[in-house]
Amino acid sequence: MKSSVCCFSGYRPEKMPKDMPEGCAAFTDMLSRLRNAIQKAADNGCRHFLSGMSRGFDLWAAEMVLELQMQGLYIDLWAAIAYPGMQQYWEPEWQKRYHTVLSQAARIFPVFDRYQPECYTIRDRFLVEQSSRCICFFDGTPGGTAYTVAYARRSGLQIDNLADMQLTFDECL
Repeated sequence: MKSSVCCFSGYRPEKMPKDMPEGCAAFTDMLSRLRNAIQKAADNGCRHFLSGMSRGFDLWAAEMVLELQMQGLYIDLWAAIAYPGMQQYWEPEWQKRYHTVLSQAARIFPVFDRYQPECYTIRDRFLVEQSSRCICFFDGTPGGTAYTVAYARRSGLQIDNLADMQLTFDECL
């Protein structure tokens, strides 16, 4: 089963390069590369795409999986949530996106039943341990994405880093 699962890891919106806003040319380019990476993973046998469901890259990736699924690609979305209610303090727009995506997930894996200090780190390990491939946006910034990508590398996952293919983000300024 693990060979058919691909996880995602990436930054929250405020940690994206220069706070890369949705709608700018660089963001649209990143979404195009994300679409291509998901299609490539599907072509290589991944059928299940596992998102950690955080604001930013996780939800953008989950939305892309659902879009490609609606277009006929034979894939589904799995959601690994750190704990039920993890979205309760987010901005209303992100809460709405979270609920919309979660309602369409084929499987939901709550890692904890309530907040725990280590819940996000353990969720990130869960993502990697269930997967054979990781599509990420990692530009070297320290934090949860750095941890997850390093763990994925140590675990032998195929890694598609969209930041490695990154063009300049000057057009977002």
